[in-house]
Amino acid sequence: MNTLSYDSREERRFIRLAPDLVRARQLLFDLVWKDLRVRYRYAALGFLWTIIEPLAFTLILTFVFAFVLADRAAAVRSDAGPPYAVMLLCGLIFWQHFTVSLSTATTSLVVNKNLLKKVRFTREVIPIAACCMPLVQLGVGFVLLLVAHLLLGGGIGMSLVYLPMLFCIQFALTVGLALFLACGHVHFRDVGNLVNVLLLFGFYATPIFYPLELVSDTGLPAWLYTAYRANPMAGLVTAYRQALFEQRFPDIILIAWPLCCAVAALLFGAWVFRRYAATMADYL
Repeated sequence: MNTLSYDSREERRFIRLAPDLVRARQLLFDLVWKDLRVRYRYAALGFLWTIIEPLAFTLILTFVFAFVLADRAAAVRSDAGPPYAVMLLCGLIFWQHFTVSLSTATTSLVVNKNLLKKVRFTREVIPIAACCMPLVQLGVGFVLLLVAHLLLGGGIGMSLVYLPMLFCIQFALTVGLALFLACGHVHFRDVGNLVNVLLLFGFYATPIFYPLELVSDTGLPAWLYTAYRANPMAGLVTAYRQALFEQRFPDIILIAWPLCCAVAALLFGAWVFRRYAATMADYL
């Protein structure tokens, strides 16, 4: 005999996800705003830290790679490319949003278990809010990236309009993975540790400290290079650089695979989360 209530059965329906999220948009905004206030509540400078942190990071990178490691930096970029510190910062700010979002979203349901046990609501908003909160740091970091790029002699063209499209792909990929991993962490607490290990591995398996062309020129076996390119963030980071520094539409091959991964992750993650959302409180 099916013991699920009517509300629980409705909560499992995948087709209701979009309208449920629309109705819960105010809750999503409140959760993001609460997380931001909690983070900076007892800081004397408050929200100014959203500017100070990436600014300090940018200055450190500029000093290290313009003076301390200038020879190494020149060895991994072409003469026509952007300064190494700017190329590095471009990869870091988008990777940071990806990694902070996933690590926070994975444990978000367990952290908010008291809320889940007491109130019935669209539970997808909790991991989605965890993916939205780092948007503030990303926005500030991106502004600093543009300023640094201009100060170091770079130019900005109409190709900037391609960046929102690229980030939409990244955000869809992030949300899809976040929903799946958050659900998995409720049932298996090892998932959180596994995500941290995979993100550390992914940091070096993504062309952040080096351009993607350097990987293709190292003479890797074909199967290993194919496995490397299976990382969707490798294509996205390179596409960001092409749009910003080369001022052109990124290569289709760099976008096609991340787009497929984003769509698949979003659909699968949302389906799995909705399938088990009704019984999550039993495992918390």
